[in-house]
Amino acid sequence: MLQNWIVGFLVSVAALYSLWYVLPASLRQRLGRLHSALDRSPSCSTSCATCGKCSGTDASGAAASCEPPPAEPAQKHPITFHRKP
Repeated sequence: MLQNWIVGFLVSVAALYSLWYVLPASLRQRLGRLHSALDRSPSCSTSCATCGKCSGTDASGAAASCEPPPAEPAQKHPITFHRKP
């Protein structure tokens, strides 16, 4: 019986997290007024979502963004297909 309660709890927590993940940002911001931890966006990288920088500023007071650093341009290599004889 206890196992059923534990499994039910874990499933409900997973369902709430998946709902939070697809929740629009405007609703997350409204819930953020209730508690600051609810304002964090799950779409940021793991390190960004846990550091709290998504809320506006970093530790130095400068504006922070969750944008990943710009990637270096990849070198283009053509793909060549060879027919088997």
